[in-house]
Amino acid sequence: MARGSKASAESVSPSTGDKRKRGSKAEEHDEKSKEEGQEEQSSGAKDDAEEEEAGDEPKTKAAKTETSSPLDWLLSDDAFNMANPEIPQGHGEVDWADGPHKNSPPPESAGKGTTDNKESKAQDEILRYPQSALTPFQNLVAACLLSKPFSHRLGLRTIQTLLNPPFGIRTVADLDEAGYEGRRKVMWEARTQHKEKTAAQLGDLVDGVKELCGGEGDADEDLSELKGLKAELEGLEAEAAQGKVKETLTKIKGIGPGVVGIFLRRIQGDWKEVFPYADDRSLAAAVQFGLLKEGEGAQVLADQVGSDRAKFVRLLDTLIGLDLEKVLDDAVKKAGADK
Repeated sequence: MARGSKASAESVSPSTGDKRKRGSKAEEHDEKSKEEGQEEQSSGAKDDAEEEEAGDEPKTKAAKTETSSPLDWLLSDDAFNMANPEIPQGHGEVDWADGPHKNSPPPESAGKGTTDNKESKAQDEILRYPQSALTPFQNLVAACLLSKPFSHRLGLRTIQTLLNPPFGIRTVADLDEAGYEGRRKVMWEARTQHKEKTAAQLGDLVDGVKELCGGEGDADEDLSELKGLKAELEGLEAEAAQGKVKETLTKIKGIGPGVVGIFLRRIQGDWKEVFPYADDRSLAAAVQFGLLKEGEGAQVLADQVGSDRAKFVRLLDTLIGLDLEKVLDDAVKKAGADK
């Protein structure tokens, strides 16, 4: 009985040696668990750090992708649209005072449907400046209108009114057949200034182009392409070709150096003989974007677009438009060129 009690007591109460053994093992187990926990924590922290680094990597790449130069921005749709806002249909602003006018408006039918198929052709595509590809003659007409002493948007609206329905005046023959009253009607519809004077000057333009710029056959297509003028540029260096265009066009009544400059800026996209051309206003705007240094010219600017004529014309249209729209300072900030 006593022996059983002792055994029972031994099983319940371990010896001091057993206690030490078990305590030692427990401590070893706790120590091992602690070390494993630290390793897991260290491993977890390492994994987290690796994941964080891996997560950071695409962000860094994305940031590099988003970074663009002032030139990239100037060639973007955002910059082009900012420089050349869409002219809404309708008359928009009114450019004369209320009350009686010195001149009476032209007849309602003036300038409309002067040729059998003109209006149907005009319906094919709405032409806008400078968004649309225009013929050399259309670019010359646009240059004449944009050189007038009225706002940039008013000039754009007059061009759009002239080229599109219900007038659709797009060729030398169209402008000739419209007559003075038809041309004046366009000016009234566009609600532009200097209506009568501009209508008369467009008539002078028709006469001058017929005399100086037609091709051998003198067909309307040749006149629209100004083939006679282009033929005179063959074999000339760019500066000489630009001088020849100026010499010829300024013989036409109402055309001065300003008209020639606007014309050259656009036509170089089609006529490689006059490329590269940039007027002082374009170059001054390019300096503000850090594209040029003071005194550098058109060739340096053209080199920046790889002498791509289409890109160069687009760049100039944007630079000029931003200046004329009076948003140049805002555009410099958007392009990041003010840093």
